[in-house]
Amino acid sequence: MGTYSDEIRLNLEQAVQNLQAAKASLEQGQFDAGAARAAESGFHAGSALLWDEEIEAGEHGDVITVLHERFVDQRRLTKEQGANLSWLFELRNADRRASLHVAFEEAHNAVQIAESFLEATKVILDS
Repeated sequence: MGTYSDEIRLNLEQAVQNLQAAKASLEQGQFDAGAARAAESGFHAGSALLWDEEIEAGEHGDVITVLHERFVDQRRLTKEQGANLSWLFELRNADRRASLHVAFEEAHNAVQIAESFLEATKVILDS
């Protein structure tokens, strides 16, 4: 971690907290909340990666676009991971428009994607 180590650490902490909240929401049968928190976890993990690249991309659309350019296109993340992230970020947008209604399977998938992305983020940051 370079110049923006505080921002990276803060975003990683927020990613972990949101992932934990997503899992708890699933256990409580709150699928919309679980999916929304999983998507928020992905956003913060992605933001941590961008801060590591010394890129401040605060807007959701900026984050996913730059993640694809810097990590998927350069093969630091797989195309499948990129597609999964795009889907997760679409959930985040739906949540912000208050139109998020997901079933258990979708919410469970969102949590799995967020967890996988957080682990990939840690690997990239440690390399």
